Amino acid sequence: MKNNIFYKSSALLLVASMTLFSCDLFNLNWGGNKYTIGHFPTSPVNLEEFNTEFDDYNSDIPVFLDVFPFCFSSNRNSKGENFDIVYKLMSVEFSKKNGKLDIYEETRANLSVHIENENINKALNKINSPFDEFGPCLIPMGRTSGGTNMNGRFETYIFLYSNNSNGNQDIFFTQNLENENYEDPIAVEFLNSDFDDAYPTFNNNNSEIYFTSNRGGKFDIYKVETDNSKEIVEILAENSSASVEKDGVLSSGFDDKCPSITNNILVFASNRVGGFGGYDLYYSVFENRKWSEPVNFGSEINSEYDEFRPIVRSDKWEFDNDMMIFSSNRPGGKGGFDLYFVGIERKKITN
Repeated sequence: MKNNIFYKSSALLLVASMTLFSCDLFNLNWGGNKYTIGHFPTSPVNLEEFNTEFDDYNSDIPVFLDVFPFCFSSNRNSKGENFDIVYKLMSVEFSKKNGKLDIYEETRANLSVHIENENINKALNKINSPFDEFGPCLIPMGRTSGGTNMNGRFETYIFLYSNNSNGNQDIFFTQNLENENYEDPIAVEFLNSDFDDAYPTFNNNNSEIYFTSNRGGKFDIYKVETDNSKEIVEILAENSSASVEKDGVLSSGFDDKCPSITNNILVFASNRVGGFGGYDLYYSVFENRKWSEPVNFGSEINSEYDEFRPIVRSDKWEFDNDMMIFSSNRPGGKGGFDLYFVGIERKKITN
């Protein structure tokens, strides 16, 4: 009997202890981490290490890892004259111990990432010219062997951009799928016109390509249906005419520029009525097989100045929201347009 009383008392004491300290028991982190997942700030932060007193904008990220290539347009090389595409390595670090987020130019660590992406500079040698290069779009095509670097392998990309050597912006691409040396750039004939055409972006299954053009008198967002049974290079190299259609949902009676698609969200810049001044950033979600009416990102992200070329990147395993990078000429930067990052709510994929 005494033993039963002892066991019952011990059990009651254990239950009481678990009830009293349940929060601590279930939140114990044996690795000493205070945070389980990262979070991007919801107010824009200047990407100081990547900016100069000149104009820095129109960025793209082909893959979103802890260290990755980061390309953008800048007129720093010409001291404020023509725009070139600049390549840097970006690092994103979130400490689960203290919650600190660091985004900076990676210059020392991750030697393999540096070595295997070094040939992006060979692409820029083909791309950059005395004219303006805008809106880089890098499509990752995987790592391949046969490289001449110390690792013996290199990353392959299809590199889209626009150039105004013909007097207006035309869309071109280059690639290194078969050789680490990039091919000479080729014009994407079915997208180009006698007007400005720029900022190409494929949808998720490569069945459509979107871009901006002022062929209608102002800048609108256009799309072309593509045959996604073909390889991307084959699609881009086609010289046959295609049916170019203005997207009536995304376009307005004002200038709509810089579309970029990630997952089920399309982001762009517009000076349409209802904004906060200059160009603002907007988003549209692909739901029920169509794009939703564009929504302004609001005053926490937009300003009375100009916001341009947004891109969104997502890592659901490491962050509970998505990162958006954009450019703005708002006060407080290093001068001209600067690059900024901000966290946005992740849009659920419903179809």
